[in-house]
Amino acid sequence: MTGRERKYGKKKISDKVKAGVFRWWIAGMCYFFIGFGTQSGIFADPLDMIFFLGLGLGLATLFLYNPVAYRMFDIVRKGKIYNQNYFERSGWQNAVLKLAEILKNMVLVFLVYMTYQSVNLLLERLLHLPERTVTIPGEPIGFAVIYTIYYYLLTGLMDTVAEMRKKEEK
Repeated sequence: MTGRERKYGKKKISDKVKAGVFRWWIAGMCYFFIGFGTQSGIFADPLDMIFFLGLGLGLATLFLYNPVAYRMFDIVRKGKIYNQNYFERSGWQNAVLKLAEILKNMVLVFLVYMTYQSVNLLLERLLHLPERTVTIPGEPIGFAVIYTIYYYLLTGLMDTVAEMRKKEEK
């Protein structure tokens, strides 16, 4: 801590928080542009929205979030900095992980969609509202919050499974 920071009581925001806010912003941005700015947000079939939003989020993660975040912040998961691993992947690993990132984002969008559906159905039943009433519609800020929570939960679960596999191999 420098003298200036001590004098004014400023605390440094951690890289983990900055990376999380950046991920949250990208998720909200994608929802805003895809959900409100394309035809998939208007269609009655939610699978269109899930597919295109998952694809858009996956591409935004691959080509916007990852290049910026892994160069600006120390990405720490389970106490280990992952930045070096990101830059040292081989060509086929990179291709497989990019495909997995897109699929992971589609799963996450599906989970967020199911969360909205469940909350709306619960409120419909509790408040005795007419059938198919949307009490809480999708919007960028709420979507981004739920998406970010699910992203970190799923990533943490995947890291735990990877650790367990490494322990079994030894």
